[in-house]
Amino acid sequence: MLHYYYQPTLIGSNVAVVIAMVLGLCAVLGVPRRARPVLAAVALAGFVVLARPEPSVVRAAAMGAIGLLGLSRSRRSAGLPVLGGAVLVVLVLDPWLARSFGFALSTLATLGLLLFTRPWGEAVGARLPRRLAPLGPALAVPLAAQAMTAPVVVLLQGSVSLVGVVANLLAAPLVPVATVAGVSAALVSLVWARGAELVAWVGVVPTAVIARVARVFAEVPGGTLPWPDGPPGALLLAALLVLVLLTGRPLVAGVGRHPVVAFGVVALVGAVLVPTRVVTWPPDGWRVVVCDVGQGDAVVLRTGPGRAVLVDAGPDPPLVDGCLDRLGVRTLDAVVLTHFHADHVDGLAGALRGRTVLRLLVCPVREPEQGAAAVDRMARDAGVPVTALHAGDRLTLGELDAVVWSPWRRIGEGSVPNNASVVLAAHTGGVDALLLGDVERESAHDLLLRLRRDPAMSAAARGFELVKTPHHGSANLDDELMAAVRAPVGVISVGADNDYGHPTAEHLALLRRLGYAVYRTDQRGDVALVEHGGEVRVVTTR
Repeated sequence: MLHYYYQPTLIGSNVAVVIAMVLGLCAVLGVPRRARPVLAAVALAGFVVLARPEPSVVRAAAMGAIGLLGLSRSRRSAGLPVLGGAVLVVLVLDPWLARSFGFALSTLATLGLLLFTRPWGEAVGARLPRRLAPLGPALAVPLAAQAMTAPVVVLLQGSVSLVGVVANLLAAPLVPVATVAGVSAALVSLVWARGAELVAWVGVVPTAVIARVARVFAEVPGGTLPWPDGPPGALLLAALLVLVLLTGRPLVAGVGRHPVVAFGVVALVGAVLVPTRVVTWPPDGWRVVVCDVGQGDAVVLRTGPGRAVLVDAGPDPPLVDGCLDRLGVRTLDAVVLTHFHADHVDGLAGALRGRTVLRLLVCPVREPEQGAAAVDRMARDAGVPVTALHAGDRLTLGELDAVVWSPWRRIGEGSVPNNASVVLAAHTGGVDALLLGDVERESAHDLLLRLRRDPAMSAAARGFELVKTPHHGSANLDDELMAAVRAPVGVISVGADNDYGHPTAEHLALLRRLGYAVYRTDQRGDVALVEHGGEVRVVTTR
């Protein structure tokens, strides 16, 4: 996860790279000094056209243009006036930006760089070996930006990143290379399309590494510190940061005089703040784990030591791979794919990677066809047999006994793939769980009618400890079915800040009205049902 402040300042970095590239070429070619800002301004206008005049691009370009104006008047040290002028000009052009989080983050990050990069960089460089001293400003840049933007970020995500500085530090040197490659490819494409493709490939490596950095740091256990969200949390963090800034030097001096005491304080604070799940996961006696895989599903059902059945694989291979690794699962007796939507099957490669997978059990309705074909291809490449599941099928694998409740027919109303989801009633150890896939109202009501007619299903419905609620908290569900299968624990597998508004207020209100204790993966991370001493309890990673 690259920290939130990095997104708005990434455009600013691209603008800075373009301006620096043009000014550098002007210097090499001997262009008169007075003409250089004009040529840089023309290049900046071209960049806005190329990147499209979206709000973040316009904001960065406005600041860059005013910076060039200051440069043309030999005011190289007028950083704060230039920033103030940029803010005023942008707000005059678009007053509504005063309500934009992106604008606030851009401005605060830039202010942090202007105020703190030089003094902090010099202070850090003075404490590094002489050969590494030039790295001081580079280390200070992400730290200064994060310090200034952290209170606003808390308003957006309700947590504080503990690894954002490191992630941004690793990604920042790659941005200029990717930017130059992209702009160069755009220019070359005007005269030579094939050559532009070759130039664009130069940017593939840095952009791939940036993406990899984001994925790796998104999976770091304990990488974020929960924090109160909303204005109270932002004010609390702002006050704490001001306190640190005002007392930083005396604190550093005190640490130098009393290192043992300082180490003890840090150890005590770490013991209080760092979640114990980072070092104690997985919990002993886990039976069912709903993995945090973002906006998708992945549920692990224990079948034995180091063995499990995986129900759905989420949208992202590294995320499901990481969840299985944390649980120590090396053998999958089966992978069940409830339906072929991307948020349930695209992570399959991660589940197959480095593990023994004995069988692949899939939805009988092969829609969407593209998802079904991709699953077939991955299974064929891995040498894993594929079998379709239907209502009434039974799975007995080690410690797991599961019955397929749905689908028993194709439902044409609503979303055909969602309504064809495999619904699994699973019993592992002393824990019973119902996994409802992405069933919508039509399929859920059909399932309710069958449940009322089938004594075995009715009896099972009264004994669930956990229900994985349908479709990531969608409002498109059947209230009567949720009442019929009510359980002490309801888990919503959902991604933070998703575009669908999941989980909906209606979904959450229904679960609470029916008496479910609601756990969301976007807030609690991996959610495990643990059996210990004849009791079942919930343990989460956050």
